[in-house]
Amino acid sequence: MNMWVQSIKLPAAVSHSQQRFYIYRGELECTVAPGNKQHKLRHHLSDALTKGYSRMATFGGPHSNHIAAFVARCKTDGIQPILVVRGETCIDLTPTLRHAVEQGAMLFPSTRKEYRLGLQSDIKHSIDDYFDHQVYWVPEGGSGQLGFLGCLDWANEILNKVTPDVHVCIASGTGTTAAAFAASPFAAVSVFSALKGVADVASDIASLCAQYGEHVHGELHGYDESDHGGFGKVSPKLIQFLKTFRALNPNIQLDPVYTSKMLFKVNELVELGRWHADKTLFVHTGGLQGWQGIGASKNPYLSVLQSST
Repeated sequence: MNMWVQSIKLPAAVSHSQQRFYIYRGELECTVAPGNKQHKLRHHLSDALTKGYSRMATFGGPHSNHIAAFVARCKTDGIQPILVVRGETCIDLTPTLRHAVEQGAMLFPSTRKEYRLGLQSDIKHSIDDYFDHQVYWVPEGGSGQLGFLGCLDWANEILNKVTPDVHVCIASGTGTTAAAFAASPFAAVSVFSALKGVADVASDIASLCAQYGEHVHGELHGYDESDHGGFGKVSPKLIQFLKTFRALNPNIQLDPVYTSKMLFKVNELVELGRWHADKTLFVHTGGLQGWQGIGASKNPYLSVLQSST
């Protein structure tokens, strides 16, 4: 193991389990686009710059980690960011959108129905017309072939830092990052979807791999978000878990949407005796800015965040 991979304590495994748990600190890799976001955007940005685009556009929700990273990377590379935002953009913008505007982003609100059409939406075509078709588009979440390739690079980089027998755990939104890890040489991968009611997570990830011209390399397991109310929601039992986890691992902060729910689920499986990996590696995919969309009373890290400002 190395400086990026740290041993952690899961509440259910503190006193009796011989299993070992580690976390890859992806949220520390980059200050402007931490976690998987910089890897999903890497090839998109390179392609846009190579082709001479000065404007890039993408889709995201009002608290989107992807939007925050997208705007930061565009600013770093001297590109004008354009954002199609799900729902109405009110005068009182969310902290994520307010910061995006301060960094020079242009916002275009979209109805949820229109938003779901993505690159086939009327608003996308209207923006293209307005800017004389001189806009480089990145799919929601930084997905697509280029996003997948960036995450596959990342998975291989992480694999080179750990022992090959580790069971890697990765959280999933659009599935791009998870598909890349499933296609990498890791022997065993568990995917934890942030979406509720997904019928077969593993099958969906395998289909994404095939869509990107790859196949699942090793053992693959999938879990959906069935404990906390759905995407972006936090439950009292998740907050209690995070408080306990923070006490055991005071130097590690987890985000509320992805990594925290992944660790919660594995901790639950350990309690039930249904987690059998000897060595488990959780990949922290960043997203700490997501706490801005959660009420202060539910944020177990609020005192930590305040003391660091």
